Amino acid sequence: MTQSSNNHSISNHKSDINKGIILALIGTVLFSIKPIFIKLAYQYGGDAISIMSLRAFSSLPIYIIMMLWLLRQPQHRYSFKRYGLSASAIGILGYYFASYLDIASMAFISAQLERLLIFLFPSFVVLISWIVLKQKPEQGTFKAIGLGYTGVALIVFHDMSNIGNNILLGSGLAIASAFIFACYLIMSKKLITQMGSQLFTCIGMGSAGIVILLQGQWEGLSMISLDPSLVIIGIVLGIFCTVLPSFFIAAAMQKLTPSQLSLTSNIGPAITAIFAISILNEPFTAFHAVGMVFVVYSVISMKKRK
Repeated sequence: MTQSSNNHSISNHKSDINKGIILALIGTVLFSIKPIFIKLAYQYGGDAISIMSLRAFSSLPIYIIMMLWLLRQPQHRYSFKRYGLSASAIGILGYYFASYLDIASMAFISAQLERLLIFLFPSFVVLISWIVLKQKPEQGTFKAIGLGYTGVALIVFHDMSNIGNNILLGSGLAIASAFIFACYLIMSKKLITQMGSQLFTCIGMGSAGIVILLQGQWEGLSMISLDPSLVIIGIVLGIFCTVLPSFFIAAAMQKLTPSQLSLTSNIGPAITAIFAISILNEPFTAFHAVGMVFVVYSVISMKKRK
């Protein structure tokens, strides 16, 4: 009976991992087309605040309605009272600060470079886990990290000669966003397990949305005066590139470790590159190809060692 119970437990664990991977892949695809819409939004006169405000305006009501629906259940009301403040703070960290830096970076860099820089967040997960959590990286991890940043450096070097020195500013903003997202990923794992992915997402994204809208009001943003095409793009970003993938990723985080979750994002840069080339007419040179291979191989190597 003990053997049968163990086999059943292992089977359930594998099933959870498989479901988590599927959820993460769907979320990754939706997140990976986000840079394309952000670049299009810039073409229609958007900036970081207007783009984030439009996204929050279209997504916030959905999160509020979902949260109210979840709070009908006593266990969710208990979780809300006990963990709500922490979920709000972590959500603002990941969905406001990281998102702001990410979107701001795209005024200066290509969608392909942005995705590769954000894609390097596992390197920060490794470093934070080592320094803060005292989890020593396995042998070869730092070589893998170095390979990833070498790949990014190739693309930065190429883009600097074609776009200009603002590439460095944009890259710095994207790297800062990746670092904050790594902090968010580590901090949110335990909380999501305690309160559930859906409630956590509603509180975190809702809190970030409120902060974004307040900032827009503070800066005198008038959505009525915005280009209609920009508004449509903002709504698409809010629903298809924010609400849906956030629930998919949060649900995946409940079933996967941070390392397993980061593995599923390997297809992200390729998806972004395909849409960036076909829709935005971004160049794809040998520098981009080699750089992407280096970065993807780097992340895969890190996760295999983990």
